[in-house]
Amino acid sequence: MTLDSKKHAVEGLCSVREACEFLSLGKSSLYSLMQKGDVPFCFVGKNRRIPRKALIEFTERVLEERQISLSS
Repeated sequence: MTLDSKKHAVEGLCSVREACEFLSLGKSSLYSLMQKGDVPFCFVGKNRRIPRKALIEFTERVLEERQISLSS
């Protein structure tokens, strides 16, 4: 595996189960976030896939919002 292919694997798509594990959320909570548009997804066949980059951005957004609310 080359460096570029490793980078692509890290930045690629993950399953709902993997996203739940990454965010420490239950399936229902993740589906709710996807439905509200907070976590983008796409379909690969019949399966939803979430970009890993989107999970990291979502986490950063949540942490930033908490920092702002704590400092206010």
